[in-house]
Amino acid sequence: MAVVAVQCPECGSHAVVKYGKQPNGQQRYRCNNPHCQRQIFLLQYHNTGWMSEVKQQMVEMTLNGSGIRDTARVLGVSPTTVMSTLKKSAGASRGEPYAGDCS
Repeated sequence: MAVVAVQCPECGSHAVVKYGKQPNGQQRYRCNNPHCQRQIFLLQYHNTGWMSEVKQQMVEMTLNGSGIRDTARVLGVSPTTVMSTLKKSAGASRGEPYAGDCS
């Protein structure tokens, strides 16, 4: 029997427990650290657009002048994922929720 040491990718805590499975069969984990921002995580994501590192890279590429299609092509995600991430990050930086197009 092999034991895999799992730690939270957000806070680095080893206080992690199994927390069910995804519909595709991947094991989910939950961080028991009460100060951790990210409670539930996977060891390896199938959809890389959900990873916080990729989301941060989307924002950085946009600030450096890359277009949405170019960013999607380089990171291997859909342009829709890039758009939704940028909309959410714009509202978060201003401290207000995204309200959509008001025209």
